[in-house]
Amino acid sequence: MDGRGRFLASATRQPLEQSFFWNAQLIKPPADPLPLGDKGIVYDTGARVLLVCKGSGEPFQVELAISGSIDQVEKGGSRPLFTQLMKKFVEAGRQQTKCGI
Repeated sequence: MDGRGRFLASATRQPLEQSFFWNAQLIKPPADPLPLGDKGIVYDTGARVLLVCKGSGEPFQVELAISGSIDQVEKGGSRPLFTQLMKKFVEAGRQQTKCGI
């Protein structure tokens, strides 16, 4: 509404033999592991989760990513907030892709 980005959610699908590159060493303060999907991290301004999908068709993987402004979030509250949002996003992603169901 005011032209400022506050929240972004994305889902990217690609073949299993390719890989998503997360340079966790560049994230400051360091990211924490997120026990969702096949691999996950949470950091102060977002979270990422990888879902590997091996079904009856061609195997693929999906990266779910969320990020956003933390200006209005209480100090220390952004990682728990992004963790809760990502739990819901992973659940919806699994239902849509049939990964892990």
